[in-house]
Amino acid sequence: MKQTDWQKAYAPSPEKLEARVRYTLSRLDAPTPRKHHTLRVLAITLAALLALGGAAYAVFRSQTAEWFGWFYGNDTRDKLLTGDLAPVGQSYRLGDVIYTFEDAIYKDGTVYGTGTMRAADGANIVLITEDYGVNEPAGYTLHYGEDETIPDDAPSYAELAQQTGAKIILARCVANGVINADGTLNADCIGYSEIPQADGSIQFMFEFEGGSPDDRTMTIERADSYDVSLYIANWEVNQYGEWLREEPNNTWLKTDWVVTVTPESKGE
Repeated sequence: MKQTDWQKAYAPSPEKLEARVRYTLSRLDAPTPRKHHTLRVLAITLAALLALGGAAYAVFRSQTAEWFGWFYGNDTRDKLLTGDLAPVGQSYRLGDVIYTFEDAIYKDGTVYGTGTMRAADGANIVLITEDYGVNEPAGYTLHYGEDETIPDDAPSYAELAQQTGAKIILARCVANGVINADGTLNADCIGYSEIPQADGSIQFMFEFEGGSPDDRTMTIERADSYDVSLYIANWEVNQYGEWLREEPNNTWLKTDWVVTVTPESKGE
């Protein structure tokens, strides 16, 4: 996987950048921001506001703006709120994992999006991200520079699975890019992050600019809608942290999921 140095007009805090953001050129297969909320408090606030319905959403505007504001700072949130905002709310089930693309923003040639990965109803699984070990406390951010208090008896992912006889499932959701009219992908630099939540779900976020391996000058033009391709995957991880992705114990499920994103609020 070739990594690139993606210079943005704004930069995340070093702790978050080092811990989570990955930059790629294709589908992934193998000032300092001021934070006013911890991630866990922010997640609760998001859920409460969205539960209030359309009026609250109109005020709150966008989960994507809020999550990127948490990650990069309030200036970024305010900037994204001047973009083209697109509620999505579409879901896809792959195995025992439900992927929900919550909303997206187009701003100055870049597409931003957020969503959740959670266990399907009745599925006895514990979700984990690729950067967390099975022996780390489950449901905490750990590596994002957040001021968290983790109880000494907080169960690890492995312990949580043992308590209920559940499987540990590593879930992924990463953008491939926008699909051009000719079926090719338009995306160069792709950044993503996957963040464990206290309720056992995983928050995903991504951003990408235009480009291709053959033409780095390609841009993503402003449009009435965009067909966004997402790479989604999951597989089982055993109690020792080993990925079960090879025969005879291959549990790897993967697919490309195409979602049409239509901005309902046009910004500047």
